[in-house]
Amino acid sequence: MNTEQKLNILYDLLVDNYDILATELTDLIKQPLKITDTNKFASLLEMTKDSNFIDPLLFQISLGNKGDAWLTDFLYAAISLLEDDSWNEFNTPTNLIDKLEDWILNNKGEIAWKAANLLKFYESESAEKIQLKKLEERGDFFLTYVECILGLLRYNRDKHIGLVAQIADDETRDEKLREFCADIEP
Repeated sequence: MNTEQKLNILYDLLVDNYDILATELTDLIKQPLKITDTNKFASLLEMTKDSNFIDPLLFQISLGNKGDAWLTDFLYAAISLLEDDSWNEFNTPTNLIDKLEDWILNNKGEIAWKAANLLKFYESESAEKIQLKKLEERGDFFLTYVECILGLLRYNRDKHIGLVAQIADDETRDEKLREFCADIEP
């Protein structure tokens, strides 16, 4: 296939038929088990920069369970789209915060990190409580704690900047986390 043919296909999909493509992608979000490579699918959603995929992703994530093969890829896609969305307007499915809380507080590693990353977009007292509780513990991937700190600062910088300074000075904390906190402007 030559370059001109590729351009024609892309134009057909992304310009002439984008609404149809978007509908098909949304339908796939609702049926993640039909997707062979959810990592590539998540990257495709991210590349679109289309905030219309945020709500379907959040809804599907709210139905997910730890261990679902697609879950971390869908978390990644939702986070990426939220980071690109200047309005950050989205609907919160009923049990999503409860799921994020469970994944953050009762797990370690990638699932906790991505759940904390998503939670930072929910600027609320309930998110604040989860983030503070996670920061009381030790032993998880340092980026999980970074996302909790970023969420707290998004929610109320003035209230939580002192905690950031405490963590920066706490020699019992991970060195990378301490360095991250030390680099945050008071």
